[in-house]
Amino acid sequence: MRYWQRAMIYCARHKGLTDAVHGSRFMTRFSRQFVAAGDGQQAVERMARLCAEGKDSSFFYLGEYVESAEEVEATVRALLQGIPLLAAQGLDMHVSVDPTQIGSMLSWELCRENALRLAEAIKQHAGQAGADTEYDVRRSVLMLDMEDSSVTEPTLELFHTLFDVGLPVAVTVQSYLHRSTDDLAALVDKGAMVRLVKGAFAEPASRAHVRRQDVDDAYRLHLSMLFGHQARETGVYPVLGTHDERMVRFGAALAERGGWNSGEWEVEMLLGVRSALQRQLVEQGTGLRLYCPFGQNWWPYSVRRIGENPRNALFVLRSMAGV
Repeated sequence: MRYWQRAMIYCARHKGLTDAVHGSRFMTRFSRQFVAAGDGQQAVERMARLCAEGKDSSFFYLGEYVESAEEVEATVRALLQGIPLLAAQGLDMHVSVDPTQIGSMLSWELCRENALRLAEAIKQHAGQAGADTEYDVRRSVLMLDMEDSSVTEPTLELFHTLFDVGLPVAVTVQSYLHRSTDDLAALVDKGAMVRLVKGAFAEPASRAHVRRQDVDDAYRLHLSMLFGHQARETGVYPVLGTHDERMVRFGAALAERGGWNSGEWEVEMLLGVRSALQRQLVEQGTGLRLYCPFGQNWWPYSVRRIGENPRNALFVLRSMAGV
């Protein structure tokens, strides 16, 4: 699996291949599997339709490992323009962002400034929702995505910086990293909103579990922490970022055993992946959020989805063939 992941990551970051694929009209069908829309307005309209189906969404602008100050600012502007559109539709202002999208490759100071801009905009518009509407960080929040392990520590520091000044922020934790148990303990102590994923980067065994069973065991351990007694006391909001039905069932059992209500945790999945399971969760009353990317730079994101699970390639081929 790690060789497959490395191959897909190489394809995602190959500029020549990216340019060629983006120029292919045939390959645009490929993007429709995982991408909500080409621009923010269309993405919000798609998210409104999903909401009518009982599915919440997370707003994400396509682009990663951005090294241009102009592209960084374009990303921030696209998200800032989308936040009031989400508010106008009565949708969650749940915005996901990679630190490398908003300036970390130029400087972490720039990244912090942009994260503050986004989180403050979310808080401002949530506060304008109505005098009788209490602001709820679980519904409208800046979710920090987690990239490769080289940026784990500064991403967590960014979360703590925003959290400590009362801004609506959440963070993603990759359970396969050896350090994640300690990281989660600190987040549970703060009562954080945490999106727990297994991890999709090809990390070395010195930093992460590489055997599937070990990765699964780590995910179960960390779910137990997120649904534990201390987490309930401190106000943790667990988000199960997984398409693994076994882990969803495990988390649901922990929630039931611990007395967690359905509105106190949720499952987050990618748009276009395991649609039947998504429908099943909605029918069962489980909170479901879909990761909804928008924009033109769709190839790196889409090919990384295939890198996470080779079975996604079959879904895409079927979609392209109209099956």
